[in-house]
Amino acid sequence: MVASYQSLYPRASRLRFPQEIEKQFLEDYRVNTLSVTRYALALGALLYGLFGILDIYAVPMSKETVWAIRFGIVVPVFTLILASTYFKRFQAYIQPLMCAGAAIAGLGIVAMISITREVEFGSRFYVTGLLLVSMWAYGLSRLLFRYALIANLIIAVGYEINSIWVKGLLETETGTVIFIIYNFFFLGANVLGAFTSYYLERYSRREFLQKFNIRFQRDQVDSLLHNVLPGWIADKLKKGDKTIAEEFESASVLFADIVNFTPISAKFGPREVVQMLDDVFSLFDELVEKHGVEKIQVAGDGYMAAAGVPSPRPDHARVLARLALDMLKRVHEGNFLGGKHPIELRIGLNSGSLIAGVIGRRKVFAVWGDMVNTASRMESHGVRNRIQITRAAYELLKDDFECEYVGEIHVKGKGQMEVWLLLDEKHERKLEHATIASR
Repeated sequence: MVASYQSLYPRASRLRFPQEIEKQFLEDYRVNTLSVTRYALALGALLYGLFGILDIYAVPMSKETVWAIRFGIVVPVFTLILASTYFKRFQAYIQPLMCAGAAIAGLGIVAMISITREVEFGSRFYVTGLLLVSMWAYGLSRLLFRYALIANLIIAVGYEINSIWVKGLLETETGTVIFIIYNFFFLGANVLGAFTSYYLERYSRREFLQKFNIRFQRDQVDSLLHNVLPGWIADKLKKGDKTIAEEFESASVLFADIVNFTPISAKFGPREVVQMLDDVFSLFDELVEKHGVEKIQVAGDGYMAAAGVPSPRPDHARVLARLALDMLKRVHEGNFLGGKHPIELRIGLNSGSLIAGVIGRRKVFAVWGDMVNTASRMESHGVRNRIQITRAAYELLKDDFECEYVGEIHVKGKGQMEVWLLLDEKHERKLEHATIASR
């Protein structure tokens, strides 16, 4: 998107983006300028009406007809457009509606000029009202450049027709001078207004692209955070929390390791080994997501997952046991290294209390504690293609899973420990679980 953003930036000067981006810009522009648009319409209607006071002195003989235009057409039109901004179905048409409103306001003044008598003061000076309408359309209204230009071109055409064929200014030398002077100021006001409108829209488009780019980069960061950290941790980091750690009374941790990884690495090339690891760990990621547990980390050929953190759940041991059984089954059924070498796993599982949180300058989510160390020992002291569990895990699993008692083994750093092998989910529990999963 960064490269795309850079390529779009020059197109802001052409006031046109590709169709999909243009659609997003127009919606963003509508939302951001809606309050200014309402203010501009209200102020325009108010000023257009207040100038009716001058009609009493400037066009005393024509004021009734001028008021009919002012209060019977233009002010009601502005009021209706203002009211339409409060209805969702009309908001998409605000730009063309305001363009029409500006054109009607300008043509209303042209009509006032055409009906006033030569002896009336306003006959010569009402043209200055066109300059006010022009300023309103190009600037305050926040009309897009093309709509502001269209509105003022309509007003200009109406004024020229009125000056030449209705008022007949070119028929006398004095009238010709007046015509030239008025057009000089009117043209100048339009040139300045057009530049103002153009640069306002160009600025808005560039600002939109910057917001678009910032939003894209923020989404990338959010995606990365949620890929490497649990959602609650990522959310706290975004809020600026620096220390994020919590103790969990009851959770389970699983370690899985590829058996004989070193000989496999020596036998196959680096690319094949890396591809194998990617295939295996991608499979594990898929299973972790399926069972709704947390992936903690990958280290070399080892994979670590946990349940009961960061959100406590009473079935943490059972869900992790199902994950472990799925891992063994899917790896056994899988075709890795082109079928040239079987992949075998050792899996260890333990349950108990632990601490989970974010540590280090690089903000890595981790779990630690004696229970975690023991789970790691269950894997490293385990048997290939088997799942070795502690007594703590066994007590949580024995009612729902078939387990085989191994006896006491010597565990480094822990001494003698009783261990079991997790064999399978009991038949009735497996059927119940499958029924729930299919719903």
